[in-house]
Amino acid sequence: SSMRLCMGSRRGFICRMKVGALGPESMAAGHLNRLKQRNSLGPSQNSHNYAVVHCTGYIKNWPPTGVQMERGVEEDGTHCCLVAIGRLQVTSTPNTSDLSGSNSNAEFISRHSMEGKFTFVDQRVIGLLGYTPPELLGKSCFEFFHPEDQTHMKESFEQVLKLKGQVMSVMYRFRAKSREWVWLRTSAFAFLNPYHDEIEYIVCT
Repeated sequence: SSMRLCMGSRRGFICRMKVGALGPESMAAGHLNRLKQRNSLGPSQNSHNYAVVHCTGYIKNWPPTGVQMERGVEEDGTHCCLVAIGRLQVTSTPNTSDLSGSNSNAEFISRHSMEGKFTFVDQRVIGLLGYTPPELLGKSCFEFFHPEDQTHMKESFEQVLKLKGQVMSVMYRFRAKSREWVWLRTSAFAFLNPYHDEIEYIVCT
């Protein structure tokens, strides 16, 4: 069956999860508050804080071999579950303290495939470059670099892949939607999959 073919398949996705709360008497309350400040996207319309989480895992059989379940459950044909690890995207979300500061609109976060294609862009790109995220998704970042910057940007991109997780900074000109060239300074690093220590994507700020 198609479900049987999926068993063991790796899965990965990025989502936003609501940040919970702990009582002040809890020792973990201070740590949670720091995580909120570090990872939160800020309050939404319903006043909840959300954090960006990158989930990676795989599909496995459920229940495990030898575990008996009720007959009704066994007959529904969905004997699988997702086992995943969630990682807070510390570098891919703005700090809540920055959202109200003067620098909050002077930067944006993007994520790229190893070929340079945009796979994620946050909304702040609109104010800086005029593009909406959907206008950039799926396109290569090299399409927007100034011709004189192409060579050193390709070299920098290759260097980021070699550094495997170390942050590298570079300056270049990016074509805005208005067709003007905008100088950007980017800090980039390669995200390594925790299971096999291989590069999954590039994060740029």
